[in-house]
Formats: sequence, structure tokens, C-alpha cells
Amino acid sequence: MIQNEDLLHYIWQFRLYHVPDLKSTTGESLEIIRPGQHNHHAGPDFSNAKIRIGDTLWAGNVEIHINSSDWYRHQHQLDRSYDNVILHVVAHHDQSIFRTDGTEITVLEIGNLIPEHIAQNYEELMSGLNWIPCEKKIKFVDELYINTCLTRVLIERLEAKSELIDLLLTELKGSWDDAFYIMLARNFGFKTNALPFEMLARSLPQSLLARYKDHPFQIEALIFGQAGFLNTKPKDQYPQLLRKEYRFLCKKHEMKPLDRYLWKYMRLRPRNFPSLRLAQFAALIIRSNHLFSKIIEEKEIGLIAARFNKLSLNEYWNTHYRFDQECKYSALSIGEETINNILINTISVFLFAFGVRTGSEIHRERGIMLLESLKPERNAIIRRFNKIGVNSCNSALSQALIQLKKSYCDQKKCLSCGIGIKFLNK
Repeated sequence: MIQNEDLLHYIWQFRLYHVPDLKSTTGESLEIIRPGQHNHHAGPDFSNAKIRIGDTLWAGNVEIHINSSDWYRHQHQLDRSYDNVILHVVAHHDQSIFRTDGTEITVLEIGNLIPEHIAQNYEELMSGLNWIPCEKKIKFVDELYINTCLTRVLIERLEAKSELIDLLLTELKGSWDDAFYIMLARNFGFKTNALPFEMLARSLPQSLLARYKDHPFQIEALIFGQAGFLNTKPKDQYPQLLRKEYRFLCKKHEMKPLDRYLWKYMRLRPRNFPSLRLAQFAALIIRSNHLFSKIIEEKEIGLIAARFNKLSLNEYWNTHYRFDQECKYSALSIGEETINNILINTISVFLFAFGVRTGSEIHRERGIMLLESLKPERNAIIRRFNKIGVNSCNSALSQALIQLKKSYCDQKKCLSCGIGIKFLNK
């Protein structure tokens, strides 16, 4: 017998039970004209249903349980919002139920009306200990069908990320440029140093940096100084000059630098050291202040990515990953992987969000097209999907696979996944 209410919801919603000659537990004929709209919030499970019970046409809500007695276990008999339930759908009927006014609610028992293969397929998906529930089967699904499902999942991921941008826009009184600047800074820190990078951007507004757009050294001094990297006197000449300049600018603009201890180096490759990331961030600011305004005006996808290529860092960073520690010569700039990370996690999301919030279909599609133009990410999730036969040819698909794994597979939400549903009905 089915023991999962989510599965019952799915079966009821899509009428995956034997429909002819339906009868209630008291023998009344039932005709399901409209099963109702699935309610994911408080209250009955399905609203606005239309059902003929005997000779009477009813309109109202439907509640679904494994057992009829669950009505009392969930205390619905004390909640007037359940008084407009016109049908109680259960897998097993073990008790009559009543509304708060004492009237009995019609019950439909569907446990014996569900095709056996649906319950078996669902149990197989849920009970396995595979990396994802359909790990051993997904390679047999048509690639076009999978990609269609992933397209919907990608939109869901972009919409979820856009909600964070909405919160930031509210805080910043609708300034897209400022919101983009803060999120771009977070992206430069990756996961390890995202927070201190955001704190830096908030303490160093781009309106101030714009005042020094023709003075690269002052911008470098402001960024390194405000990040807390010039709090103590360095040994090398370049950071000494930066410190001298920052002390002047700090006093002039009445700023307070961050504490240097906020920045983390542990388990990072030298190319990802925060000191080098700050140098790259400064180089980008020097090249293009108020970057988002320029990006939304750009019509060529390739030219958006080009804005991050071949950034010119101060020559000091050719032989240093951090202040006062010389290393072997290497002409450092932002690598392709870092650029793609910025394009994927900041640029594409902002283009999509801007398109949605302003009603610009062009910008919405441009955000998706940017993802489609980039190589897929290389991480443990994507490598594992490749191993089980699901390949991604661009970052739009790899982003969708990450969303699929985290929001569906890990939580075993196969009933909400197009791929899972395909196995369920097979």
C-alpha cells in the first residue's frame, strides 16, 4: 500500500488511477470534473476542484491523506478552513470524518485504483542508495528530453538567484549599478572570501572610485587600503607607496579599513589568494567603472566577455602573489576559468534579472545566451553526471545540472522532476 502523500498528490493531480465508475466509500457515484489546483501553502491540498457526487455538482477543496484517520491526527476537525473540503481522497479508508459543523465528508479510497507499476517505480526510486535516485536509468533517457527538462530547471535557478538581486535592489533603492558592483565583488572572492569582498564593496562605493577613474594608482591604494592590507608597514616599495597614498585618501574621505584577518588564504592556490584577487578587481575597476551600465548596452555576447580579458595588473604582481613575498615570474591576469565564473554567476544572472524586472525580453534572453556560449563548469557534480551518461556542452546545461542535483536529486523530489516522472509512468 502507498505510504507517501506526495505520491498520492501526484496521482490525484494527473488522474493516474482507474477512473471509470468511481464510487465513494458510501457507494455514491463520483465524477471528477476538475481535480483542483495544487496548494503548496497552508490549508487543503487542492483548491477550486469541481466534483459531481451523486446528482449534486460540488465546487470546493480536496484534502488528501494516506489514511482517513489522518484527518483527526492533523487536527483538521478543529480548523474551519477545512469546512469547504468537498472530497477526502485517501489510500486507505479506516474512519468516517466530519466537518466542524458535524456534517460527514465524502471519501474516495483510491489505494486499490492505482496501477501497480507506479507504486513499484516510485519505491525503486526512493529506496535506492544511488548518487541520484535514477542514476542507473538516466542514461537510457533521450538526450533531447533531458535537455528540455534542464531548460526549465535552468530558468528556475536564474529566478532563484534573481530573488537575491531583488533584495539587494530594495536595500540600494533600485540602483542596478550599485547592486551589480557589490555582487561582482562577492564573485571575485569565490566562496572562501565572498564576505570580505562584499564588505569591501559596501565600505568603498563605486561613486568614490569613479572620482579617481583617471588615476589608477589611487584606485589600487583605495582597494588594498580599505581591504586592510596596508594597516601595517610593508617592506617592498610598491605597497609602501600604496600605504602612503591610502593614508592620505583615508583621512580625506573619513574611511575605516576592514580588518585584514577577515581574508582567508588556507587551502587556496596562489592564483586564488585574496591579494591577487584584489589586484584583479582593481584592474577591472580601472578599466571600466559603472560596468553594468555598459554591459546592458552591449549587443554582442562575445564583447561582454571581452571586457574581462587581458586586464592589465600592476607589474608588481608579475612576481608576487602577496605583498613582500616574491615568487617566480609569471605575467598574471584573470584566467579563463575565473572569467567564466564571473560571467556565469554574476553577468548572466544580472542580465536575466534585469530583463525580468524591466520587461525586456532581449536582456532576459541575452542572459541565457551568454550561458549557452560558455564552456561547462568543471566540478565534482558535472564530472559525476558525465560518468553516468549525462553530458553538458555549455554552462547553461551545467548550471541546470547543479540545480537539478541540489534542489531535486538530493531531496528526492522525483515527483517534481520531469525526468523522475518519466520513470514513474514507465
